Amino acid sequence: MSIAADQTQSWLDQHPGAPLAGAGASWLDSARANALALFERIGLPGVRDEQWRYTNLRALKSKLYQPAANSQSDWSLPESDHPRFVLVDGVYNAGLSNLEGVAKGVQFMPLDDAVADSRFDLETRFGSTLPAQQHGFSALNTAYCQGGYVLMLGAGATSKSPLEVLFLNSATDSTADASAISHTRNFIIADANSQCTVIERHQGTDGSVYLHNTITEIIAGDNAHIDHYKIQQDSCDAFHIGGVFIEQARSAQVKTHNLALGGLVARNDVRASLSGEGAHIEMNGLVFGRGRQHVDNHTEVVHAVPHCTSDEYYRSVLDDQSRSVFRGRIIVAQDAQQTNAEQQNNNLLLSAGAEADTKPQLEIYADDVQCSHGATVGQLDPKSLFYLNSRGIDTESARALLTFAFANEVIERIAIESVRDEMTQLIAGALLDGMEELL
Repeated sequence: MSIAADQTQSWLDQHPGAPLAGAGASWLDSARANALALFERIGLPGVRDEQWRYTNLRALKSKLYQPAANSQSDWSLPESDHPRFVLVDGVYNAGLSNLEGVAKGVQFMPLDDAVADSRFDLETRFGSTLPAQQHGFSALNTAYCQGGYVLMLGAGATSKSPLEVLFLNSATDSTADASAISHTRNFIIADANSQCTVIERHQGTDGSVYLHNTITEIIAGDNAHIDHYKIQQDSCDAFHIGGVFIEQARSAQVKTHNLALGGLVARNDVRASLSGEGAHIEMNGLVFGRGRQHVDNHTEVVHAVPHCTSDEYYRSVLDDQSRSVFRGRIIVAQDAQQTNAEQQNNNLLLSAGAEADTKPQLEIYADDVQCSHGATVGQLDPKSLFYLNSRGIDTESARALLTFAFANEVIERIAIESVRDEMTQLIAGALLDGMEELL
């Protein structure tokens, strides 16, 4: 048996006895079996895979894993003014959740319950947004998903209050024999003319070592409006593999905000298929890397029909030995005339040891389109630093102000004031104690 085959079998051996969401549903059992067969064939990705060539998973693969313990650790959660859905180590925790105040026409429940509820039609929708070519982590997610949330908005339903989802990972410490692993699968299903904002928060206790493998599928009906935030603040020793996959019907408007602040290694895939005329996707992303953090963002927008628009704006701030990877791909099909697509990736290196790899891509098969892309990697402007110094601002504060201004281009795109203020405080506080007074 080859080394790759040994590793694949080793990963399968680490999952016996794991709790499975919706166990017993024949269609889901069949999907799990197919996913296992796929994983046995393709295994985990590696640097020889083009989509993963800049992300070395040696540290992730070298660890032993066991299903997360579904710990009931005492979590101190701040009060929230809006409905909150909490999963601890991948499993829904009713005691920490508060679903009061969910708007009329909005269903918000654990994956387990939704699998058994025909209203959600998960048999048809499960995996429908994922690309034809999946990687091994996606297959593992389907095979072993143990929990997640399902949010469904009926036609015309509007949730005026943001809906918050907390993924809390207590997991194991760095001295444990095996690290915890959890797989979560989530759905946002928005029928015609519905509207909602969802805030996903991914957090872990300090020093805990775990792998969280999570997928969110978003299905936006005609003229649906969805704002999706993913705030990733995992433990500095954690591994995060995430995907947000979107299918948009006619005139559907979706905004995604990917804020990567934590984790040792993080991979985020965001893919949108614009399948109805007039659909629009906005993708925003901010990476704030420190230490030896490695964040890999892959985005893909498929313009399948005419008269759709996309706007993509990702930025990275990298210090110490941190590294970011950005690979953005826009595909314009032959029939997708009158497409308007923009993509921009900018990276700021604060130290000699920081590194950014960026690869924007356009694949255009139509002739009546407006498409542009661009990427930059650079340092702080010496002239700007000199100007601030000449105005009496010390060098450390000047560097912090310029760095914050760079990151703030993404922060300003956050529509929710409380989240925008939170990101401002987090970034400013990390750059310089007391910097808030300078802003």
